[in-house]
Amino acid sequence: MVKIVYEKGVPFIDIEGKRFDPAAFRSFRPRPDNISLAARTGIELMQILVSGLPCSNGSPYSLFGNVWSGDGEYDFSPFDRQFEMFRRYAPNAYFNVMLQLDACPWFAQKHPNEDTDSYKHITELAMNDKWKQSAADYLKAFIAYAEEKYGDRIWAYSIAAGYSNEWFDQSLYDPSFDRENTRLTSLWRKTIQNPNAPVPTLSSLDNGNDLRAPDSDEFRYLALATEQTSNLICFFAHEAQKILQHQKLFGLFYGYVVQRSLHQIYMNTSGYETVHRCPDIDMLYSPAAYGHNRLLEGVSSYQYAVDSIGQNGKLYLHENDHRTALAYFPLESGTILGDCYETFEEWREVFRRELCNVMQKRAAFWWFDFFGGYYSAPEYENELRLEMEIYQALSCGPRRSVAEIAVFIDPTSTMCFRQHTELHRDLGRFNTDQLLRCGAPFDFFNLNDLETLDMRPYKMCVFLNALLLPEKIKACMKEKLAGKAKVFLYGPGLWDGSAFSPAAVSKLCGINIVPRATLDSNTRYLDETYHFTSKISPLFQVEDESADVIARYADGAISCARKGEVIYSAVGNLPWKLWRDLARQEGIHIYDENGGGSAVCSQFIASYTTLREDCELHPKEDGMYKEIFSGKTYECKNGSLRYSVPKGTTMLFIKESSED
Repeated sequence: MVKIVYEKGVPFIDIEGKRFDPAAFRSFRPRPDNISLAARTGIELMQILVSGLPCSNGSPYSLFGNVWSGDGEYDFSPFDRQFEMFRRYAPNAYFNVMLQLDACPWFAQKHPNEDTDSYKHITELAMNDKWKQSAADYLKAFIAYAEEKYGDRIWAYSIAAGYSNEWFDQSLYDPSFDRENTRLTSLWRKTIQNPNAPVPTLSSLDNGNDLRAPDSDEFRYLALATEQTSNLICFFAHEAQKILQHQKLFGLFYGYVVQRSLHQIYMNTSGYETVHRCPDIDMLYSPAAYGHNRLLEGVSSYQYAVDSIGQNGKLYLHENDHRTALAYFPLESGTILGDCYETFEEWREVFRRELCNVMQKRAAFWWFDFFGGYYSAPEYENELRLEMEIYQALSCGPRRSVAEIAVFIDPTSTMCFRQHTELHRDLGRFNTDQLLRCGAPFDFFNLNDLETLDMRPYKMCVFLNALLLPEKIKACMKEKLAGKAKVFLYGPGLWDGSAFSPAAVSKLCGINIVPRATLDSNTRYLDETYHFTSKISPLFQVEDESADVIARYADGAISCARKGEVIYSAVGNLPWKLWRDLARQEGIHIYDENGGGSAVCSQFIASYTTLREDCELHPKEDGMYKEIFSGKTYECKNGSLRYSVPKGTTMLFIKESSED
């Protein structure tokens, strides 16, 4: 039996009573060289992908070939060859086997008059019972075969389908897709009781008012679509457990809420909470945050409301799929992935950041050697070995969250935002990045987690995008958050059940909030200027003489104010200095004054010097602190630990005990 266990707050994979650090290796191009490299660095958990289909850039996901050759027809020899290669070059490893369930060419040939492109149109295929049953039969047959032949070396199974193998739907972005006569359209028209309703298109979904009302046909369409995908995943997980009986772990990539992608709302994944609560799923995977977060001057982050995963009894697995300086080469399709680091040193410091973030959040992770060769130089192997040694050394714990800030995001409210507004990025991605720089750690949850959370550790609660506030959540706020600072952004509770109402926001916040005549969102806080990415309508301002002003628009109107326990900001893109000052006012400990990003837990303080070279930290205890990557020691005196290192350096400090 395999299970997830925690010792002193640190997760382990328990395989028949033997415990493993949840650090793994993955590659679309596993070969003897990178498998043996991973094994040499101390990695004992690995992932195998079984697929015979091309990925989004046209290159095959796997070169070993497909297993699923027809309805009830399977050729397991490609899997056997791959497994035997892994076992030869990593003889002590255990494996997480990922199975791609997308419809194969034979399925399209058998059903020529149906849409069978599950890679692009997973939502439509979720309603195709022929494919669902055939895929479920394949999944069960595969698990039964693998368990009988290799079960003693397999610790987990995973499923993949949809665009990027992350269950994304691309229907709205596929101009060749005839959506008029689909199963989803039929179900949607039946749901809204209008057999002649025009089918929502990407263009129609993104036109009109900046906010989409929850009682609109468009909102219902998006909600119905995302429900099909989440239900499909739960169906497959339940089918898999008919064989597994929860004796092995089961996981997948699914349900990001703070992507940098503008397309997130229309990929039909906003109903991910159904999957995250599914009792048949043990682990959820996600690549590290993309874009600026991966730059040396950026701040590493997540795509999930990451602490919600543990709150729902699951293990989060963080994928480090960054392209090293060795990754600049053509793939089989001729594509060259250009987002590669220029130097080893640049990649090293970013990967060290990711490692610290993983440990802080008590997560699992794997190094993803995407298309092979990304780590095929001695300095990369040495760095992987060092990081693995640090990960294992610190697994002794104890490790717990020391966050005094709780941040909440609502995936359902994102469906109120038109794509062109960029509101879901402004309120979600931007603020999480800035909060990561504010010097105080935070725990990040979905809004619905408020019902089950113990809120006693938190002094400040942040609600990023809570346009839709069910009465049960309002009741939780009243019961659990009394005496705590509550930060609301843009339009909390804006939907009053029948319309978007500024009066509802005023009532929730206890601050008089009115529509703003101009859409100019330029706002100033001290020496910081910030604004929404696009002009947003409606935009609000505070008109309340009893409220304390925090920030003003360029024309002098109040954009951010406090009254009692409530801080309200009409403009959502708050800079890190404002987040830091709000936290400090609540008596929240500020560990890092550098603004470069940090990861703090009970075991360590990690600081990322992305903005300056001369830095100052504020541990809670004076004494000597060892910096783990360099081995140097620093003294914290009178609450101050100072150091000077080049910009971009990742520093990881642990307090030395008196015995040391």
